[in-house]
Amino acid sequence: MLGGLLAGVWIGARCERAVGRRVRREGPRPERMLEMLRHELRLRDDQSEAVRRILESKRPAFHGIHRNAEARMAALRDEIDRDISVLLDDEQKRKSGELRVRWEKRVHKSSHRDAH
Repeated sequence: MLGGLLAGVWIGARCERAVGRRVRREGPRPERMLEMLRHELRLRDDQSEAVRRILESKRPAFHGIHRNAEARMAALRDEIDRDISVLLDDEQKRKSGELRVRWEKRVHKSSHRDAH
C-alpha cells in the first residue's frame, strides 16, 4: 500500500515537472512563435507586427489556463492524500506527511530552477 503511495507521488512529481517544462518550453512566447511564423509563412513586416500583437494579447489567457490546471492538480493530490490517509495507521500517516513535505520542497526547488 505504501509502495503504491510512493509510486503515485513519484509519478505525479515526474509528470508535473514534465508538463511544467513542456509548457514553459512550448508556451506561446510571442518572440519565438513570431520568428517561426515569420520564417515559415514569410510574413511581411506589417503582418509580423500584427501577429506579435495577437500573440502578446493571448498570453495572459494561456497563463490563466496553466494556473488553473496547477490548482486542479493540487486539489486532486489533496483528495488522493485524504482518501489514502484513512487506510493508514498513525505511524504511516506521519511518514506520509514527511514524504509530502519532502516532495513539495523538491517540486518547489525544481520549479524555481526551471524558471531561471
